[in-house]
Amino acid sequence: MGIEFSHYGEERDFDATDEEIEIFEELQGMTALKQLPAPLELTAKSSSYLTATVGVWDLARFKYTDRAKWIMIPLAEKAQKHRITSVDQIHDFIDLIDKAVDKIRKGWDM
Repeated sequence: MGIEFSHYGEERDFDATDEEIEIFEELQGMTALKQLPAPLELTAKSSSYLTATVGVWDLARFKYTDRAKWIMIPLAEKAQKHRITSVDQIHDFIDLIDKAVDKIRKGWDM
C-alpha cells in the first residue's frame, strides 16, 4: 500500500486546438483594457480543458474540440458550462468576464 498523489491544479503540457488558441486570443482582447493585475496566460491545469489564468486565478476554463465546445467562468458563477458552437460566441459572456475580473482585482489586493 502506498500514497498516491493527485495532479489536480498542476501545470501540464498541452496541445491546444486552433479554436482554443482563438478563444484565448479573444479573451486577451476582451480583457486588454481592464488593467489586470498580472498577464493573462494560457495554461492546462487539467487534462480535460484549458484555462486562461491571471496569476493563480482562473478567469475562464474552456474546451473546443470536435466532440466538446464550452466555456466556464468559475469566478462569476457556480460551475456553469456554457455550450458554444463558434469562437465568436465568447463575446456573449462579457458580463461574466467583467464580473470575474472584478473578483480577481479584489482578491489580488487582499
